[in-house]
Amino acid sequence: MKQLNLQSFPELKSNRPEKIIQFGEGNFIRAFMDWMVQQMNKQGTFNGSVVAVQPTPRGKVVGKLNAQDGLFTVILRGIQDGQTVNSSEIINCVSRGINPYIDWNDVLKCAENPDMEFVFSNTTEAGLTYNPDDRADMQPPLSYPAKLTLFLYHRYEYFHGAPDKGMYIIPCELLEDNGNLLRNILLRYCDDWKLPEEFKTWLTKCNKFYNSLVDRVVSGYPKDEIETITAELGYEDTLIACGEPFHFLALEGDESLSEKLPFIKSGLNVVIEKDITKYRQRKVRLLNGGHTANVPASFLAGLDTVAEMMNDEITGRFARQTIKNIILPSVSMDKQMLDDFAGAVIERFQNPFIKHQLLSILLNCTSKFKVRVLPSLLEYQEKFGTFPQNLCFSFAAYIYLYKSNERNGQPFEFTDDTAALDKLHAAWKLYDNSLTGANSVAERILGDSDLWDKDLTVYPELVRDVGKYLYEIDIKGTKKIMQSLLMDED
Repeated sequence: MKQLNLQSFPELKSNRPEKIIQFGEGNFIRAFMDWMVQQMNKQGTFNGSVVAVQPTPRGKVVGKLNAQDGLFTVILRGIQDGQTVNSSEIINCVSRGINPYIDWNDVLKCAENPDMEFVFSNTTEAGLTYNPDDRADMQPPLSYPAKLTLFLYHRYEYFHGAPDKGMYIIPCELLEDNGNLLRNILLRYCDDWKLPEEFKTWLTKCNKFYNSLVDRVVSGYPKDEIETITAELGYEDTLIACGEPFHFLALEGDESLSEKLPFIKSGLNVVIEKDITKYRQRKVRLLNGGHTANVPASFLAGLDTVAEMMNDEITGRFARQTIKNIILPSVSMDKQMLDDFAGAVIERFQNPFIKHQLLSILLNCTSKFKVRVLPSLLEYQEKFGTFPQNLCFSFAAYIYLYKSNERNGQPFEFTDDTAALDKLHAAWKLYDNSLTGANSVAERILGDSDLWDKDLTVYPELVRDVGKYLYEIDIKGTKKIMQSLLMDED
């Protein structure tokens, strides 16, 4: 079996100029940003390649990437517009990878390249942080923002502060206002390291930092299917990245970026607007909230993956109705945009190719429920004068997870904030197997303003409903309650 490289596939050799330096070489950024660069190159709207920089000392991807001459396969599988999609494509827009812990000078050499215009990054949310231990004399410093500070300072010095040598910087880490956050961390390093004020001015005026929102599920290397997939492809690839067909990128900026990076002209699902808050809210409430509202009850019912949840007659119908009939109406936004996105969310949840574990979605469930579900519950009540019973039940199912950390008599483990765990476990000590006890649990938890940033006992009907569902879950299980809440039509 031949290996994926230019010796086996010489027709894939590309001599496109290196225009993008990318801090991060993991599955997501390769199957998202690099995949989009590939589409632009294919259509002739862009002519550039990517240099991928390893973000941490322990990474192994750069070695594999260089062994394959920058080539890797992206496999997209799922349901889109009611049709099953299963496609594969060799990506050849990455020219090389650099391990900065061995070849830091090669990274700085990229700063000297006049063709280099763009910075992409995906270093995880933990990578977009300030590290006080980083110093200007380190080769390299540990954090991504510190590396980028030195990269841009080297570029500033090399081109003598030329205004047209500033860069377009797009962080893809899943943090709100990530572009502003990154810029502010860089300015902090400038102050710490006493870099020239002229550089700070160039940094802020000649470089553009874009807040972004990225959306595509990428499950990564298909180790459980690799023999079958390798046989189908006809070659070996150690860097296959599997994902869903759906993709969406929102960038906060002006249309000048579209001229430099013609995502939209290339037909990609990208928006560039002055304010992307509505897209973030749409994703958090419908996609993330759709997960968090439905997963606790489905997990307690004995299911293990999102696909199982959606395929089950009861939990699937309940999830669809909760998204379309409860969460969607609670969001104050263009209805057609919400309808289209909700339909895509449900298709994505039904993806038979991705085994999205419910237990992984339950990670840090308290903070997720506060941000993703509670706003829908309260805004629904504000709009319609009543609390939506589906979400009251969802609230109870989330709380019930902490009763004993058991499912059908079998223990399970999931991670949450330590303080939240202590509060929830302590509240369950008030339960005495009665409705009164369940109401006491609900009152204790909903009244904790540290958990919710407000005292929810100001809504006595909410406390009553959550307490009622806690008791019913304990004696009936979640599926019977979901079935009773189902509406006549989806």
